[in-house]
Amino acid sequence: MALILGLDIATTTGFAWYDDKASLSAVKTGLIKAQGDNAEEKAASLAQQLVKMFREGKPDFVAIEQPMRNVVSFKKKRQDLGGEVEEQTINPNALQLSSLSGAAVAIISAYRVPWETIPSATWRKAFLGMGRSPGFDRATWKKAAVERCRALKIEVRSADAAEAVGVAISAASSQTFKMLSRNAA
Repeated sequence: MALILGLDIATTTGFAWYDDKASLSAVKTGLIKAQGDNAEEKAASLAQQLVKMFREGKPDFVAIEQPMRNVVSFKKKRQDLGGEVEEQTINPNALQLSSLSGAAVAIISAYRVPWETIPSATWRKAFLGMGRSPGFDRATWKKAAVERCRALKIEVRSADAAEAVGVAISAASSQTFKMLSRNAA
């Protein structure tokens, strides 16, 4: 029996506790809301909440949705006194993901729990049956994760928690988890 914790890390982090030997309807989900005025304060908040979670029950393995490794820029239009201006910008939330993930990995490692990151295309293929689909945007992926959880009778109250379920369930078929399970047997 292995208790897997799946994390969909963001300022609102979805989590899912998945026992690979229990019924899927037994998966427990929830959210962690990182508090703070900047990325470092939010990372500290996430870390403190993970410590509290681990004191209540330590997982055997943690799977984290891999944060994007690049920051994408895009053009944005805004109005100023001279009229409409187009400027190059980035999504500032994307910059926070590495800080949040780093805080989570530090806590997980301090508790000596094995972990791995799983790319979104990998967990989506394992959980939803498709990795990259044309026309799918962020909202469509989130909706698909919620619908899949409902079909499996897993109670979720948010798309972030539903995605954490996908991360946790896909972790059970990852090479890292399989090797750890084999070595433990």
